[in-house]
Amino acid sequence: MGKYRSLAKNIFLFALSSFIPKLISYILIPIYTAFLTTAEFGVSDIITTTVSLFLPIFTLNIRDAVLRFSLDKKYNSKDSLNISFIIVFIDFVLLFFLTLLLLFFNIFNIKPLYLIYFDIMLIANALYDIFNAYCKSIDNIKTIVYASITNSLFTFIFSIILLVFLRQGLDGFLLANALGTIIAVIVFFIHAKIYRNISRQYSKKQLNEMVKYSYPMVISAVAWWANNASDRYIVSFFIGVSAGGVYAVASKIPSIITTFQNVLMQAWSISAIKDFDKYDEDGFIGNIYTLMSCFLCMLCSLIILFNIPLSNIMFSGDFFVAWKYVPPLVLSVTIDGLSLFLGNLFFAVKDTKARACATIFGAIVNTILNLLLIKQIGVYGAAIATIVGYLVGFIYSRIKIKKYINMNTNMKLNDSVLLLLLAQVGLAYFGNRFVVIQVLIILLIGFLYRNDIKKVCTLIQKK
Repeated sequence: MGKYRSLAKNIFLFALSSFIPKLISYILIPIYTAFLTTAEFGVSDIITTTVSLFLPIFTLNIRDAVLRFSLDKKYNSKDSLNISFIIVFIDFVLLFFLTLLLLFFNIFNIKPLYLIYFDIMLIANALYDIFNAYCKSIDNIKTIVYASITNSLFTFIFSIILLVFLRQGLDGFLLANALGTIIAVIVFFIHAKIYRNISRQYSKKQLNEMVKYSYPMVISAVAWWANNASDRYIVSFFIGVSAGGVYAVASKIPSIITTFQNVLMQAWSISAIKDFDKYDEDGFIGNIYTLMSCFLCMLCSLIILFNIPLSNIMFSGDFFVAWKYVPPLVLSVTIDGLSLFLGNLFFAVKDTKARACATIFGAIVNTILNLLLIKQIGVYGAAIATIVGYLVGFIYSRIKIKKYINMNTNMKLNDSVLLLLLAQVGLAYFGNRFVVIQVLIILLIGFLYRNDIKKVCTLIQKK
């Protein structure tokens, strides 16, 4: 039971670090849609998603290596941290000269202030991710909770001041987000006493091994970004920035699942490495997969059912049309959650190439379908392409993971539930016309997972 207790404790702590910030972000959505135009929101989304693209490229995705190698007793966790500092410092120097070059020649006709915000957000997020991974590895989850809440709280305060009172529009949005992350980085640095571990001394052998481990994940992260965000660029290019802004807003409701998913995956990323068992003799890995898939699929079905009421609350004016794109995006993030579960098992066995291939194949399919479908059926085509892209990556991961582990779980049950969710997405396209059938689908999913739900209830009752 020690494995379950450890996972449950981490889930609880990561829940605190995710739910409070997510609640604050939902409060901010009506403010953003009220004080930003659809075009401004589209530009802000492009900037933030571009940061998420360049983050793994500039840092060699070293955050994953920091977690993996710091949890491994064969390696020095302080060396992992200092190696990541070296890489970020090199990135900072490169970014500085690249920014000067872009400002001098005005290559992309970018507003200089936006470029500066981009640089600040990139460096701040790089440090935030590295400190987050390091605190996970040393079991200092409380600092992650403090930093996450601090980030969201100060982003909220600065957003109110800059958007509502000072009416700074897009500039205010970018500045508020940058300041929130910077303050959170300071919290990590002080509360986790990271300054005590800074040193010029490190193992060159560990540096080589960490880079060898993380570089395939750069390709994987870029491919994941393509699966998750490239459709916004293509929508903005073919249909317009306003349509891109509406599509970006549509992703805010699926982020409800992403919040729960992040909590589960942050906790699972530690357990997958510490408690990996090739034969899954005690059924721990198979049980956790089944329970997570049950939870995510049930939540997915409920959100699709209540999509329109939620859209009425969260979306204002011209943004309300985004409800149409929510159901397929909700299913997409659910499939991605299942794929991430398997991805953490690849990290445990240090096969980052297999994880990268799964994400790349999905991204290629997603991009091709985006180019084909957006021209034909508009924004909804992007949502369909996203489902198929994530599904391809998930199927590939399921096939490849069999090489490393024999999971004790019923995959046919999982497949049946995914088919039911796909049918519900099709019904949701027609709004509230087929609500009764959607309710029946939810009940059927609950019936299929009845034994697993009973197992969880029994476990909670015992503990």
